[in-house]
Amino acid sequence: MVSQRILCLALALSFGALSGAAMAETAPECAPGATLDTRVEAVLAKTDRPAHQRDNDAHRLSETRFVLSHVKPGDHVLDMGAGQGYASMLLSAAVCSGQVDSQNPQGWVDGYKMGPARDAMAAARPNVHLLTADFDKIPVPAVPYDVIFIGTVYHDTYNEKGHDALMLDKALLSALKPGGLVIVTDHATVAGAGTSATNSLHRIEKASVLADFKAAGFELVADSNTLANPADDHTKIVFDPQVRGKTDRMALVFKRPLL
Repeated sequence: MVSQRILCLALALSFGALSGAAMAETAPECAPGATLDTRVEAVLAKTDRPAHQRDNDAHRLSETRFVLSHVKPGDHVLDMGAGQGYASMLLSAAVCSGQVDSQNPQGWVDGYKMGPARDAMAAARPNVHLLTADFDKIPVPAVPYDVIFIGTVYHDTYNEKGHDALMLDKALLSALKPGGLVIVTDHATVAGAGTSATNSLHRIEKASVLADFKAAGFELVADSNTLANPADDHTKIVFDPQVRGKTDRMALVFKRPLL
């Protein structure tokens, strides 16, 4: 009897040690019940992030918090118009065992010489899949997306030859699982401008974005002022030093209906 008790105690201690080790190896952003603050802090602290990305952390913090508040471990995410992968790297840590498809048009990859930076990101983050495709030719994934993030590039889709907003947004709807989300941040323009400044100022009116996604069948679930800046001069191009990094931005979340 004593021997059996000793054996049971030894097994319990061994199991406890193994469980403790497993918990110790769990990244903070992936731990069950992790708060948003913990997750944001952890993904920003990853040491494999290049210095030029870290330089953007302060002025993009509000956007990062907004996006990660709608993303969870295990998600399959499309980072649309990802550039060199700032958001893709943050998302890849936030989804833990999930996957991020980091998309750019071929013209962007070639024109802005993004290849080396994208390749380095993919090498550092195995759960990032590089996707090179035009906005209107993004392939339907084998596993539907949980979340699609369109960070300050929705206006750019209007600058592509032959752009059809309804066709694009319906394709995004089809690529999402029922209940899946599209997160849109973008630079706002003056009221009434619609889509007339998407190329000249790289801005778009929020009313136009709302109308686009409603027409495609999405439901609006969040219209946040977390990125708003009423002091922004909406008549300036977003690259102007006076407004760069300080533009008035919309922060919207749309959902594919469950039925």
